[in-house]
Amino acid sequence: GEARAAVDEHLGASKFASKERCDLAAVEAHTGTSYAQALTVPDDVYAALKALNGAAALVLLPPNSTGLVVGSDSVVLMYDRHGGLKGLPPNERASLLTQAAGQPRAVRGDCFVGRLAYGPPAAGQLRLGGEAAPQLLTERGWLEAAQAAAKAAAKAAPTAA
Repeated sequence: GEARAAVDEHLGASKFASKERCDLAAVEAHTGTSYAQALTVPDDVYAALKALNGAAALVLLPPNSTGLVVGSDSVVLMYDRHGGLKGLPPNERASLLTQAAGQPRAVRGDCFVGRLAYGPPAAGQLRLGGEAAPQLLTERGWLEAAQAAAKAAAKAAPTAA
């Protein structure tokens, strides 16, 4: 609810967007029009792309992993799903984190890492988990568990023939 709206507002208002950094393949997929260079994207089209608002949530560690510093919380990365369209700068640190967690993504722009918990169990409601201090990002235990969970999910996923 309120937290998601705050994330959307922050990500939607990026002052670091730049037409020159637009991902032209993403622009073509979104608009249906191909452009040879970012500078040839019409200003009105770019303004509409820049105004897109939508946070993506990537679950780096599923909930209820045991024996970790995060307890039963899940670890979630929230980022701007339209970063390539807006021409946001690459976020190398976030991209490295997704790789370390076994789910490589090219993240662009700002992002947030948070811990989420389910509870009470009978209600199945999602709520904020424990603190996600910067030290959490370098804690090896949850990253190894995240890699194992990503590998297990990849094995369980049906493959396209």
